[in-house]
Amino acid sequence: MADERNFRSHFYEKMGFRGVEENKVIENLLKEQPYELKKLSQFCLKFPVPAIYRLLVWKVLLGILPPYQESHEFVMTMRTDQFNDLMHSLKVMGKVDDRTPLPLVFLKMYHMEEGTLLFDENRLVMQPEGQSFMAVAAAVLEMVESHIDAYWISTKFYKLQEKWKDIMHVLSERTEHYLKKEDPDGKLYTKVLNLNIFGAIPLSRWFSSSFAGVLPETSFERIWDKIIGGSCTVLVFVAVAIILTLRRPILTLRTDAEIVQYLKNIPADSADIIVAKAVELWRSHGSLLFPSGIKADSPVIIEKVPS
Repeated sequence: MADERNFRSHFYEKMGFRGVEENKVIENLLKEQPYELKKLSQFCLKFPVPAIYRLLVWKVLLGILPPYQESHEFVMTMRTDQFNDLMHSLKVMGKVDDRTPLPLVFLKMYHMEEGTLLFDENRLVMQPEGQSFMAVAAAVLEMVESHIDAYWISTKFYKLQEKWKDIMHVLSERTEHYLKKEDPDGKLYTKVLNLNIFGAIPLSRWFSSSFAGVLPETSFERIWDKIIGGSCTVLVFVAVAIILTLRRPILTLRTDAEIVQYLKNIPADSADIIVAKAVELWRSHGSLLFPSGIKADSPVIIEKVPS
């Protein structure tokens, strides 16, 4: 039976119908009531979520919607009311108006909801956390049409990332480790090490924003599928894939400043290649949810990615 499934998958892919069986799987998962969160997470970790189902799957796994479909309309009505109340309150306080960029509006709404809204708005915006939040919000606004959906996805995704902030240094260490393993002749790794590129490039910003503002939204959606499914380690392999994919220009450039500047404007036509390579590397190194020796919370507890 397994051989038959593998043959069909290979046949579909050869004929240009890659994802046919994946669509059937997710459609069946979404027919289950209530939704099995663990199964949905496993699907996100194993496959890219089809675009037509991505919004629903993300909202369920992020806790914006409950697993019970019959409650979705009521819950979204409550979410909408809460969104409107937060927006109205900020306008009454003079904190936002119709000209305020939406990522900044969302940031202030989030802090109002959390009870952490600062009087010093410049401090709120210039904090690294604020920059990361607004990068995420700006990316989500490009992905979804509804501002209400965009706000809730931004806030819940940001909170998910906050669970990993204490291991950001481990992610940076793992990036160096895997680059060394994947560099075939060691030239790239040696140059990166000698010029202290890991100390110069904004790795922490890349990780804290999950590459929002670094790669095009249409590319990193597939990375966010894995993150929302429960893996933060995939971020390491995105960073590694960026450096490996841009190997030639990095080896050509002479100074750390030149390399850092180049990496601030990653060519858009390289994004899909980077993401595909990142996922491939992540899988080849065991599809880890968290770096070795690290345990942390995720939306759903999963021991490993199913084979």
